[in-house]
Amino acid sequence: MLLACTWFANVQAETPTERSKSTESDLNVVRVVYLVSRDRTERPEYTAAIEQAIVDLQKWYAGQLGGATFRLHSPIVEVIKSPKPAVWFHANPAGEHKENWGYNNTFAEASELVGAKHNDPHITWVIYSDSPGNSGRGGSGVACMPEDDLLGLVGKHPTQKDKLRWVAGLGHELGHAFGLPHPADTVKDADAIMWTGIYGKYPDRTYLTDDDKKILSRSPFFYNPDDSPVYRLPKVVARYSYPGGAFLQHSSKSPTIWTETKTDSAARFTFEESKRENGMIYIDDRPRGIKIRFPSVGGHAELSADSGTTWNRFSEFKLDE
Repeated sequence: MLLACTWFANVQAETPTERSKSTESDLNVVRVVYLVSRDRTERPEYTAAIEQAIVDLQKWYAGQLGGATFRLHSPIVEVIKSPKPAVWFHANPAGEHKENWGYNNTFAEASELVGAKHNDPHITWVIYSDSPGNSGRGGSGVACMPEDDLLGLVGKHPTQKDKLRWVAGLGHELGHAFGLPHPADTVKDADAIMWTGIYGKYPDRTYLTDDDKKILSRSPFFYNPDDSPVYRLPKVVARYSYPGGAFLQHSSKSPTIWTETKTDSAARFTFEESKRENGMIYIDDRPRGIKIRFPSVGGHAELSADSGTTWNRFSEFKLDE
């Protein structure tokens, strides 16, 4: 049963083609899962509201990016029955910090039932759970949304009744899943969707920042209206291998793009070269907060996860001829 909704934004952007729902191997997709706990039943109004929200956001992102947007898996929302009771998701110890249990358990259950994984090169995951919780979270290719967000999407949240706030909340966490950080200047960009623009600003008064657009312009999950990728990596001009993978320098300039590949998976991570100094090459993965430096002739590579304050041994790089 489809819920008759008039509350979703009518963003003026080209409607994605039917291939937007494709599962063809040449299209990377956003895959949306609604996990139904063992002691609960599917609520069709939730299923319909989730679908309306992600389709609305697909159009909103297109409006922000001149027509380019993400593609959706088919069916748009998969309803998956979990053998776990609702209380398990937020009460089962899963990590040192209790506030992370809901996310960790939801992700673990989706991994078990449908194969969800972080940094999947072909799928960005959105996982709604009907278990109690009030903290959605996204990053590294996965967004997990608890019962609070489901209640919000159907206008039944106890305090925040505006359904659009919850569509925008999904847009925010989905942005994190795509690799978008919070704005560098949270005063200047207070109304950005990656900050507080989710509150009363969606769809017309919130936005993607220029930095957000730059990141998404190199995302493998965004396509033009004709399904051509928004970004194709330039040719490789240098390769540094290490046990477990390699770093590839591409022929792009301003900035120079590097990609990391893994030998045991299809995962690929993108870096920008920030500088060359004293024979060292410095590259940054800003969405993940990682910096790497290594000798241009190959040798000992180091990694920093605190903006370059401290550096730790990463691996030994070999410049391949």
